[in-house]
Amino acid sequence: MTYRRAILLCAGRGTRARDITEGQPKCLIRINGETLISRLLNQLARNGVTDVHVIVGHEADKIAREVGDRATLHYYPDFERTNNLWTLATHAHLLRDHECAVLFGDVIVSDQAVADLWDGLSGINLLVDLSTRLTGTMRVRRAVDGGVDMGNHIAPADADGNYVGFLSATSTAAALLADAIVVEMAAGRGADAYFTSVMADVSKAVPVSFVDVKSDEWAEIDDGDDYLLAKERFE
Repeated sequence: MTYRRAILLCAGRGTRARDITEGQPKCLIRINGETLISRLLNQLARNGVTDVHVIVGHEADKIAREVGDRATLHYYPDFERTNNLWTLATHAHLLRDHECAVLFGDVIVSDQAVADLWDGLSGINLLVDLSTRLTGTMRVRRAVDGGVDMGNHIAPADADGNYVGFLSATSTAAALLADAIVVEMAAGRGADAYFTSVMADVSKAVPVSFVDVKSDEWAEIDDGDDYLLAKERFE
């Protein structure tokens, strides 16, 4: 039996946001009196997703206290040395045998965006802001052959939009994603990479759809300016 599972990536130190986190994980930033992770857990529960797994590293005990029994926590010890491709690859078993969502823990989105995440899912759905091509962010580009590339290496002028940090995948697509990131880690590649760096290859095997998210429906909090923008949009 397959069902929906969510995997939250919350292991990083968030060094660029220290002026607002005071050393805490970014998922514990409060917007409108609620931490980012609690807001997301509540949004997932309202959409019937209660099998939630949180990958933690930096200040894991603080996240554990905030989460309580609402999710299963998995500790990743190499969070200071690697980026989230290796973080997720180490826990690739979580991607198998279920529809899965993989979510960045430092992103806040509207309730509607979470509800839209699984709409028409036939391969992989990416939440994408098609109205922006911001510098310093993860951009997306669809190739002529239908494949999708993702990353900061895509020039804003060549991008179709900004990746919001949330994706969903069918059980088949999630397994292909798991295979791709495990291969990268086993080969010693991608220690500094985001797991989305394998999307160009994965998108050759499964369809990838963009789910449009409006600019005022999301914010990724990397620094103080992002925090003020998130407060403006969601308080």
